[in-house]
Amino acid sequence: MNAEHIRLWRDSDLSDGMELLRAVCCSHRYPAHSHDEFVIAAFEGGAQRHSIEKHTGVAIPGTVMIIQPGQVHTGEAAKDVGQWAYRAFYPQPQVLEAVAADVFDAPATGLDLGRAALHDNPLLARQLTLAHGVIETSPDPLERQSAMLEAFAALIRRYGQCARGRTLREAPAADVRRAQDLIQSCFDERLSISQVASAVGLSEYHFMRSFRRQTGMTVHAYITQVRLQAAKDRLAKGMSAAQTAISVGFFDQSHFTNRFRASFGVTPGRFAEACR
Repeated sequence: MNAEHIRLWRDSDLSDGMELLRAVCCSHRYPAHSHDEFVIAAFEGGAQRHSIEKHTGVAIPGTVMIIQPGQVHTGEAAKDVGQWAYRAFYPQPQVLEAVAADVFDAPATGLDLGRAALHDNPLLARQLTLAHGVIETSPDPLERQSAMLEAFAALIRRYGQCARGRTLREAPAADVRRAQDLIQSCFDERLSISQVASAVGLSEYHFMRSFRRQTGMTVHAYITQVRLQAAKDRLAKGMSAAQTAISVGFFDQSHFTNRFRASFGVTPGRFAEACR
């Protein structure tokens, strides 16, 4: 017998406390309903039969669904499959419009994601799924915010259209050194993308693009590197791994240990033992 699991939650660190959902559905059937938000869904398994504004279809792995605010829709397992698995984001319209304003040379209004609700796009589905997984599991708000912005930007670049046309916008040059100075001085604090971006006077997504272009690293990867370098200094001086994790800005020892091992090949404890 297939197992059914549905998890629905809100993340207060994301724009407007965005809701997210991860589900494996078997017997559950969503009756006709609508949302005030967009529904952006990536399908991972099985097959879902749906009706969106009276148009029926079947979503399979590798497809992406875009449901506009107010559109009435249903969802259930396709009869010949018996279950479906998917992940969904529920962003407010203004969240996607703000990202669109950064992606296109247009104001943050008039975003059009097209009439089609279902798209066969395994690459984008994979990117949305990975971002959703980061948001679900990472304790770091900056990492979750970055994953959300990158995923929505990819969606908008592929399917978005603004009232003034679909001209991709070049990010203005940023004084990345100022952002790096802020990170160096505040790495042990709870940093957000908006906080760091404001240091260079750019919107969040433009700043992320400019930072990666000039440094070759994402903002989150750079902050993690700074935290890990500081952690090595403290471990070498005899601070415990648990104390070190909190003191350099990690949210728990497990997260710290995993990042440390991924970067240096050894655990913090092994590194500390080897220091003289």
